[in-house]
Amino acid sequence: MVVPFRTNRSGPTILVAPVTIALLAGLLPLLAAPAAYLLNVHAATNLAPEFICLPYLDGCVSISRAARSGPGLLLFRALMLPNVFLLLLTWENVRKWLLTLPACSRRRAWTIALLGMAGAVFLVFYVTSLGTEGEWYRWQRRYGVTIYFGGTALAQLLLVAVLWPARRQLAAGRLLQPIVTLLALISVQWALGVFSAFKRLLFEDPDFIDRLENVIEWWYALPMAMGFIVIAWLFRRSSVHLQSAAANQS
Repeated sequence: MVVPFRTNRSGPTILVAPVTIALLAGLLPLLAAPAAYLLNVHAATNLAPEFICLPYLDGCVSISRAARSGPGLLLFRALMLPNVFLLLLTWENVRKWLLTLPACSRRRAWTIALLGMAGAVFLVFYVTSLGTEGEWYRWQRRYGVTIYFGGTALAQLLLVAVLWPARRQLAAGRLLQPIVTLLALISVQWALGVFSAFKRLLFEDPDFIDRLENVIEWWYALPMAMGFIVIAWLFRRSSVHLQSAAANQS
């Protein structure tokens, strides 16, 4: 079991492990889908020519289709299933970290952590159902990815809502830059989400709408994953500040 905090006379200090865990929780999703897709393209398995493109721009393929067969599926599972454990640990570390801050109540800390953990649990359903057929597995994919994206995005939004009012005071201002960065990433997520909700009112061509939906999906996943890298940055900045304060007082 990872012990994310230690306490001394200067207060709680974050150890290296939570920083690394949060960093990996962000890096693995950034790599998993593109790497799985490129591996399937290279192996030429189960991907018709119309599904080979630059998905971030063309949207010819969704993340699910890009990774649900061939060697790419194995790679995707190998990266994303361990990532579930990293996400659970990260949200638990976020909860414990928030409890050390005057800006957050115990109830808010638990709410943020539980939303993030719920998203991580449903990621398991999504990943394990890829490459399988049947109505039950389609249900798992549909709701697994929806709750994973939704729970994670909402947890990140509530996290920045807690941190933003005290952004200039926390850790003597050392957290201002990562908090602003986290807000920017979350703003991109929610802007994409709102645009996606209205896309069928703005466009009529079904093929264009499908491609646009795929493009939004690929881009939406980027700032969400990068949010965990910023959380690692928050942990690191907090740790540096607390350790420096302890050194100055000793």
